[in-house]
Amino acid sequence: MNTRFWMAAGLSLGMLTASATTLFFAGDSTLDDHKRDPKCLYQSWGTTLEPMMKAGNKVDNRAASGRSTRSFINEKRWEKLVASIQPGDYVAIAFGHNDQKCNPGHYLEKVYAATQGLYKENLRKFVNEIRAKGGIPVLMSPIVRGTFDREGKVINEHANANGEKLGDYGLAAKEVAAEMKTDFVDMHALTKAHLEKIGKDASMLYFMISTGQAKAKDGEAKKDLTHPCKAGADAFAKIFLEDVKARKLPVAELFKR
Repeated sequence: MNTRFWMAAGLSLGMLTASATTLFFAGDSTLDDHKRDPKCLYQSWGTTLEPMMKAGNKVDNRAASGRSTRSFINEKRWEKLVASIQPGDYVAIAFGHNDQKCNPGHYLEKVYAATQGLYKENLRKFVNEIRAKGGIPVLMSPIVRGTFDREGKVINEHANANGEKLGDYGLAAKEVAAEMKTDFVDMHALTKAHLEKIGKDASMLYFMISTGQAKAKDGEAKKDLTHPCKAGADAFAKIFLEDVKARKLPVAELFKR
């Protein structure tokens, strides 16, 4: 339970009953903990945060592989998440990897959300509906992929058919956060800076490419530089936690010192 929320509502500390606070996550496969497949080595940096929380607080990770803001809403996943929010709960949101996909057919018709159009509209919807339930929204930019150029800089990926890059979705999320006065964690910039600091070789250990688990048709490991393995989940969780604590964002109150 978020103390400041109830005090703002006019209730004293003596009137409060101790209760756990939940940190929900909404996002795509880069946040999905893949519990449906116990053999999968994908790891969620969101779920990884739970052991770092104060007693009683918990993570409820609703992220799902392959989803965008658009499909997350259309499949009623967002509706179910909102129904679970209790006053004082936090909801951290990170989409973009799939919103960017505008290939003709399934992606264009059911997944794609333009940065300056539907993507922003959906983020505003998320923020408004979280607040309507007494929850606290935290918008985030998507983590980077582990792709480097020859100079050792993380590449901001290729543009889609409409010229939108993954970083453009992060910028759009930042703009919505400023517009709606919502806390924002720039995971795109933070993970980019961290990967460039440790270098390409060390960064490869953060992604599924290092596990050799996902196999292509020729038997070679796929070059999966998008999804975190355990090392990546641990690192990205630490990056998130250090940032919210350093800036003293309200969500930092859920975690141990």
